[in-house]
Amino acid sequence: ANDISADKMSTYVENYGDDHFHLEDIWKVAAGPENIIPEDVFLYTASFPCTDLSVAGSRAGLAGEESGTLNAVLKILEQKKLANDLPKIVMLENVSGFLTSKAGKDVVETVKALSELGFVVDIIELDAALFTPQSRPRVFLIAVIETLATKCMHVKSADVFCDSWWQKFDEQPKLRSAKLKRLIASHEELNWGLLDIPLPEPRTAILDDIIEHDIPDVSSLWWSDKRRNHLFAQMNPAHQAKLQAMMDNKFFSYGTVFRRMRAGVSMAELRTDGIAGCLRTPRGGSSKQILVRAGNGEWRVRLLTPREYARLQGVRDSFVLPNNVNKAYFAMGDAVCVPAIEHLSKYALTPIYKFSQVSR
Repeated sequence: ANDISADKMSTYVENYGDDHFHLEDIWKVAAGPENIIPEDVFLYTASFPCTDLSVAGSRAGLAGEESGTLNAVLKILEQKKLANDLPKIVMLENVSGFLTSKAGKDVVETVKALSELGFVVDIIELDAALFTPQSRPRVFLIAVIETLATKCMHVKSADVFCDSWWQKFDEQPKLRSAKLKRLIASHEELNWGLLDIPLPEPRTAILDDIIEHDIPDVSSLWWSDKRRNHLFAQMNPAHQAKLQAMMDNKFFSYGTVFRRMRAGVSMAELRTDGIAGCLRTPRGGSSKQILVRAGNGEWRVRLLTPREYARLQGVRDSFVLPNNVNKAYFAMGDAVCVPAIEHLSKYALTPIYKFSQVSR
């Protein structure tokens, strides 16, 4: 395991031990001794920074300093190929902007690099909202070594455009969008494949299910009237009306507020559909997600707690979070939704692993 953040290392070590964590810049790992990374590894997975890919970021793409760390992973894979020690699967995760960065050029160049290394690539689009009450669309690129891919995937023929492969592609439009289809159709020469990954069962949990309900009304976590009224003033009339409708209920309900810049002005937008907005790392007060509890003619406001952040990511309550609140927000804001990974593991990673062991 590797990260450049000592704080994230501390969280990892607290939960999983320190016998395999390497704190370092991934570029230095790529340039360092080859024995840092073990031999004969089945899976490499990288959740590289989204800073330069996100529509909220600089959109510098993989040429950016942070998101460009993916190139270090590709360099490591090139070295492993020379050593005849490529992993069987590479899984990459990032924001949906990965598909549109540089008009799709960045993801195409990534698939091209993996194709040249001998992998067949599937791209899955999964929203955490399928599993937990958090809107968090993400892209998962799963590359399978060709010798296994031909036995475990529906591999696309580069010679035929209108073939049964596209029919298979269209079976799961929620997992593979029309945007992705256009991208593949424009680059059919690359190694594309499809994994048999179904949609998950419909989610039943809502925001109310992850809330820490035992926080007393006298807790200092709840905002003062002055701070609360300022938030109300940042709402446009439509969002103020949403809040009033919540207050008119004879029971408490919950919504989340996220501050966004609209035409150069900070606006507070209230969401009341039982789903939280996408969690982010706190680089300022505006990036922390705000909880509203309203009903019986009143309303209260506080920040979501780190444990509530963790629950929105599908993280078990026994997972040890940092004592420092901001460090806990960082750890969970940068996390990957656990049930989404479990779903991919159940229907793709684990079956391929078992097959690779049998076919040895």
